[in-house]
Amino acid sequence: MPPAGNSGRIQLALLPEASRVAPYPGPEPGRPLWLAVWLPHLALDALVQTGNAQPGPLIVVEEQGRPRVHDGNRAARRAGVVPGMPLADALAVLNAPTVVEHRPDTLELHLHTLASVLLQFSDHVCPEPDGPRILLEIGRSLRLFRGMEVLARQIADTLRGLGYSARIGIARTPAAARLLAGQRGAARPANRDALRRALSPLPLAALPLPGHTFAGLRAVGLRRIGELLRLPRGELAQRHGTVLPVLLDRLLGDTPEVLPRFRPPETPVFQLEFDREITTSGALRFPLRRLLLQMEHALRARQRGVQRLELDLLHRERTTRLALERSHAGSRADDWLELWNIRLSRLTLPAPVRALRLHPGCLLPGTTDTAGLFHASASGAPDDSTLLARIRARLGDRAVLRLEPTLHPLPEHAQAERTADNPPRDAPAAVTPAQYAAGAALWLCPPQPCAAPAAPAWLGRLEGGWWADGNDQRRDYALARDRDGRLLWLFRDLRSGKWQLLGFWG
Repeated sequence: MPPAGNSGRIQLALLPEASRVAPYPGPEPGRPLWLAVWLPHLALDALVQTGNAQPGPLIVVEEQGRPRVHDGNRAARRAGVVPGMPLADALAVLNAPTVVEHRPDTLELHLHTLASVLLQFSDHVCPEPDGPRILLEIGRSLRLFRGMEVLARQIADTLRGLGYSARIGIARTPAAARLLAGQRGAARPANRDALRRALSPLPLAALPLPGHTFAGLRAVGLRRIGELLRLPRGELAQRHGTVLPVLLDRLLGDTPEVLPRFRPPETPVFQLEFDREITTSGALRFPLRRLLLQMEHALRARQRGVQRLELDLLHRERTTRLALERSHAGSRADDWLELWNIRLSRLTLPAPVRALRLHPGCLLPGTTDTAGLFHASASGAPDDSTLLARIRARLGDRAVLRLEPTLHPLPEHAQAERTADNPPRDAPAAVTPAQYAAGAALWLCPPQPCAAPAAPAWLGRLEGGWWADGNDQRRDYALARDRDGRLLWLFRDLRSGKWQLLGFWG
């Protein structure tokens, strides 16, 4: 037995080196924790969604007053183009670049779509178009997603899968999360002390301050945020106004900042606009897949599914609407994309397409299409539940019809054919009393004279119809087989004694 004085030293020596390092302080219990998603290249990412991004130099230009560069792709930045550069200077250093107009309304639409997607990670999401960024309160989601780092990685992977490049910052206040999202390799402090240590070495240029305030701080020798945090708030307010001390208090959480909650629309719509017109249906598959992925994540956040989708092809002077309907609801992008690829393969565009707009149908609660325990059969056979949808997508809506009850007293008129794009009418019963008495055939045909069967199997008698413009009927319905063995559905007119064929059972 080792001496008592050495027992602690022996035990410490047996521990691995990493276990002796003080753990990083975790979130403070009961306090919110904010995650900021900064999208510095949202204008370029929006172009990537359409599949029209060019490999050469590309710049997005703002037309407010004097044209300036809003952003440029990697080839343009490598040539020396930076945001804010006058367009004339950018054109002087680039060789035949692609110039795209900056459209803030389109970027705001992308931002709101991503906010709908991120609702699957938090119920408090706030998009900020001026960033452009999205803020999420993740303190209540940490346990569900097994910690801060795992949650941040899932958010980044989701946005990357949708084609958006994002930077993430995490802090106990929204203002600090915004600031840290703009710093590469920044720490992710979850409490006040760690936040102060993370902010102190950052330069003053990281703060969203007016130019004159920043110049005044530099004039007195201040260079780092930590130096600014040590100064009294009252003196800072006297010298530089109240904006600076309020910002510092919001960074540390001394002054609360209330952010509104994003409410997605009841009926979501997903849209992509092209910077150049598309003339072939095959070129629509890539942007359509992007729309379906956005829809999948947005509906997953609501725990909803759809059974019907409508796709608008926007031309210059008209709109072409396509529709698909499945036998069961779901939101998985790959399942819907298979059907749309079939539909697009037989489509000839009536005019060049300028934009795509995807309309989910009625959102059905509690419907998910997660994979089962065995994802596919051993034979690799397709799922039978989408068979009719695939046939309809390939052959058209008129190729697959459904029978809908009409409640007509005559059995041969008790059902009507309906296409998928015609919603079924409400009916109190699927089978009429006349059908119970006289039956119904699988394949219907107009009544046509036929020979009397040798051994009919009687089904029942139908009398009535005198109220329908004199269409009074008295019939005995029966089943019989013809020479080819087919099962016939026919009746005998009691007034004339003649037999009429109405349909076949096989």
